[in-house]
Amino acid sequence: MKKALGMVISERKLGNSELLVKEIMAGVPEPCDRELIRLTELEIKPCRGCYRCLRSEEGCNIKDDFNFVMNKIREADALVIGMPVYFLGPHASFKLLTDRIMGLGRYAEKTRGKPCVVVMSYGIPGWDGYTRTAALSLPRFLQMKVVECWLVKAALPGESLLNSHNMEYARKIGLSLFTRQEFDKGPYMCLDCGSDLFRLLPGEIVECPLCAAKGSIGTAGISLFAESGRGRFSKEEIQKHFGADGWLTGMKDKFQVERARLQEVQKPYKEMNWWIKP
Repeated sequence: MKKALGMVISERKLGNSELLVKEIMAGVPEPCDRELIRLTELEIKPCRGCYRCLRSEEGCNIKDDFNFVMNKIREADALVIGMPVYFLGPHASFKLLTDRIMGLGRYAEKTRGKPCVVVMSYGIPGWDGYTRTAALSLPRFLQMKVVECWLVKAALPGESLLNSHNMEYARKIGLSLFTRQEFDKGPYMCLDCGSDLFRLLPGEIVECPLCAAKGSIGTAGISLFAESGRGRFSKEEIQKHFGADGWLTGMKDKFQVERARLQEVQKPYKEMNWWIKP
């Protein structure tokens, strides 16, 4: 039997994030185990940047709920993420979780190709900011198949489902959760990852800040120069950066070699104890 995991990233009980996640999951027609996590009720501490997770088979050694969440994501056959837009970006708990997946070379082996839905509620048109691009980071790093990245205009708790179209579309997503293809990218989205933000480079070139795909933009939309699927989130690039012999591991080894010199650089600043606390 397949398992669907819903991850609600909102403090609001029965708010739009929770209702949309539940409506999508309720629409799955085949027998399915359903589990829900409210990320804001769990303890996810900031990453320490120690790099130990790169070589540890047990995951991160910080004593909190991160390993529980990642194990649940790895066990699931599909992931449905729901969160609100706060101050032009996704809920801060989402970033805390994403910051902790430095050992994703191991996680991606279990999540690659599994369907993921991201649904985000916002209040004012144009105030969704960079949320869409930021929200794609976690499933893209985990190399999941993003079958929908859906922005829903709804500010009041439950407002999203007052709109019959939203109710119908949520059910439609659930109905084909395990069989849907990657979501359709619009003409002005990155054809590789689906981001809707771009960096302007010399020579009338645009670069996706999320997956690093480069291309050009014209009246018909975005055209990529490189073959789609070869960017930052390809299996090869993930291994090159996060794998057992990747760049991050190399930096950890370099730190051991340079440790004494680095401590000499740090020493003059040790006595500058200007910290304040409440």
